Order: sequence, then C-alpha cells, then structure tokens
Amino acid sequence: MRILLAALVLVTGTSAGFACGNPLLWAMLFAKVPEARVVYEAELAARGNGLITARVYDARPGEAYHVWSKAWIMDLAKEMKPTVESRLEPGQSLTILLADEVAVIRFSRESGVEFVPAAGLRQIERYDLITSVNALKGVWRDGLSFDEMLSFDLARTQQHASDQALKVFF
Repeated sequence: MRILLAALVLVTGTSAGFACGNPLLWAMLFAKVPEARVVYEAELAARGNGLITARVYDARPGEAYHVWSKAWIMDLAKEMKPTVESRLEPGQSLTILLADEVAVIRFSRESGVEFVPAAGLRQIERYDLITSVNALKGVWRDGLSFDEMLSFDLARTQQHASDQALKVFF
C-alpha cells in the first residue's frame, strides 16, 4: 500500500499540471540542466537583496496557482513578442527555459509565442536562455539590464548561444 501511495504521489506530483513551483520537477530539471539550479538559487538571492521582485499573486478566487502562473507568463510573453519577433531571422526561434516554473516560452516568426509545460521539455534539445520568471520580469518591466542578469547569474546561456547575440532581444 505504501508503494502504491508513493507511486501515486510521484505520478500526480510530477504531472505537467503541477509544473509551477514543484520540488519534484525542480529536482529532475536540475539533474538534466545544472545551469537551471544556478539560476534558481541566484533568483532567490536576488529577491532577498532587492535586486528583483517576485510577481504579485493576484489570482481570482478559486483559480489554481498553476493556471494563474501560466496566464501571467503568457501575458509577459505577449508583451515581449513584437520586440523579440522583430529581431528574429526567418526560421530562427528564441527558446527560454524558466527554471522556477519548469517550463519554456518559445518565440518564432512562424509560430508566434508558445508555452511548453514540463511534460513537453523532453522534446526540446536546447535552450537559448535559462532564467526565471521574476528575472525575466525584471529585465523586461523593471529596468534590470541584460548584463546585470548575466553578472548576477540570473540568466545563463548554453554553449551554442552567445551572450552578445541574445542581448539584442533585451
């Protein structure tokens, strides 16, 4: 019975519907993408010292955190979309891993903006940028510079992407 209960907790606790802020999914993500752990820990430190602020949780009564969080992320992505897409070459995309949400937002001229939950991360081979929602909010809305994001480890790039190439988007 304990094994069944443990299996049930693992299956339901790691489902895509529980992606936002899920410690089980963080552990799996951090094992696969070590840069995500660095970003996540840097975000906690930056929030503690006032460099960035957390999103204000303003869900409607009865609205699940996960539904609210995805909608909030998509609102930010829609704000970013015109600028990002205008700087993408045809066929190019910008894939941003949100370490704290275990999700991706991907921009392309052809497909627009797409939200990829935890369940879809297996199909993504590379990330252009690894950051957190609050750091992305900081650089997009609150005046944090992209260079500050990098210097405080609030963003990491994988080997194929250069920091300077990504700077044009921010």
